[in-house]
Amino acid sequence: MVYDSKSARSMSEASERAHRDAATTAAHEEHIQRTGEKRILVRAVNGELLSYTPDEYGVSRTGLGPKISTWWGHLVYVLAILVITMIFLYLPIHGMFVERDPEAGWFLIVTGLFVLLGIYATRNFRREWRAHKLRKERGLPRPLQ
Repeated sequence: MVYDSKSARSMSEASERAHRDAATTAAHEEHIQRTGEKRILVRAVNGELLSYTPDEYGVSRTGLGPKISTWWGHLVYVLAILVITMIFLYLPIHGMFVERDPEAGWFLIVTGLFVLLGIYATRNFRREWRAHKLRKERGLPRPLQ
């Protein structure tokens, strides 16, 4: 058997990480039992397991919906929805008033759906922006998921 110092080092790092993860999990569980505060235990982008408050965590990156993990990603999403909404608002209004097509008004239903989607996206953007500022103040890395 050949001794590989790189392999031994990675095994000790994995052992240290497992120990840190166990300590973080225990502290997370103890904090929840002591205070009753809702917290989210998740790995951060630096690879460490951290316990975030919902305000620090921001928008959920799992489940349904867009998998956007940064505040600027949410901003791009909101701006794209705004542009699409303006297009879908222009088309039926142009059809009703310029081309005199009375049935073009039904197309405003699609515009209404995009407005609702824009409200949802804006709410997510604001939540992620606040979480970003809070994490920056507290020196916390961004959650991985």
